Amino acid sequence: MGTQAVYKSYQQLEDEDSERYLKKQADIIERRKARIEAEGHKCTVAGCGQAFKEIFLLRSHINDHNEECRKSMKCNQGKCAGLKFTNRREYNEHVDMHKEEARLKIINSIRSVLLYNKHGLLMEAFEREFRGMTGKQVPYKLLGFNSSYDLVTNMPDVVQVTHLAGGQTLLLAVPDKATEHIAKMVGNQRTNREGFNYRTGEVLASVSRDVIRKIEKTVEGKTREVPEFMKKQVGQLVQLDTFEEGLDLQEFKEVYDQEFGYPLEYQCYGFYSLEDFVFHGLDGVVEIELDGFSWKIGQSGVKKAAKTPKVQEVTSEVKDNVKKLLDENPFGVSTPTFIKSYEECFGKLNLRQLRCKDAVELCFLIPDVCDVNKAY
Repeated sequence: MGTQAVYKSYQQLEDEDSERYLKKQADIIERRKARIEAEGHKCTVAGCGQAFKEIFLLRSHINDHNEECRKSMKCNQGKCAGLKFTNRREYNEHVDMHKEEARLKIINSIRSVLLYNKHGLLMEAFEREFRGMTGKQVPYKLLGFNSSYDLVTNMPDVVQVTHLAGGQTLLLAVPDKATEHIAKMVGNQRTNREGFNYRTGEVLASVSRDVIRKIEKTVEGKTREVPEFMKKQVGQLVQLDTFEEGLDLQEFKEVYDQEFGYPLEYQCYGFYSLEDFVFHGLDGVVEIELDGFSWKIGQSGVKKAAKTPKVQEVTSEVKDNVKKLLDENPFGVSTPTFIKSYEECFGKLNLRQLRCKDAVELCFLIPDVCDVNKAY
């Protein structure tokens, strides 16, 4: 006998992804620590290269370099290293130019870290993610702030700070013109909960839908567009022989989850409901038709043979069950009591399967079993 395949749940796969990511980041940090222990903290000023065992000694050493450069009006930054000025005003303007370049670089780094996390990052996760991506702590002191929190709260054009009910601080990227297209692409991607974003995902899973909608309106410029890969997935789904007669709209989300192994997150693309997603996002991909009292999703462009209207028939089993129920209640029952008593005695009464709008319509279809009278 063959071994039965064991499939892991979506949550288990998410947990494993998170553990792998965190282990990878921990290994990177350990290698960095080992290199520093072996080589020390090296001075990066051109022509120096002196190493120090402690970071505070390196900082003091760099301050000495900076002070020396200020006195001699010499630039020590990048390509300008060694450039000497004879005019103090020109030197100060040159220094301000480098400060502005550093500020813009920090802003771009912060925006980049947050932008690729669709629903933002918690404050603590952001600091770790920033260090993981750039190899450095958030340089808030360089811009004159006392903490990372003070820095991001004073950058409303770069970061939107949202305080959640549980006391956590969520940071959301505010895209500029140069990054709007990236924000739209990220907004149209499936939610990612890997790495440091895993903790953010756990927190957001516990907040209300109103909070999530508020976050989504902030982050996105969503254009209510369904990605091409998802259109192809839905197209493949409705082409399956199982759904030759169409896929029930109410079952669509569950079938999608089972077929592709992850949930259908239509809200991420700017749609407010499953109906909104299907009717407005999949136009031209599938065709929707009303079958009785339910919507069916079928292949687009496929001509179907005209259906001969079927005469509604109630099965003999349901008729017998209704007759038994009314025999026990010779003076009749109200509609709510009828449904409740039926399901208690005989199980679920599937009115949709019987193509009936409600219990009253069912009774009208079996006049030989029951009579409908309006109660006064």
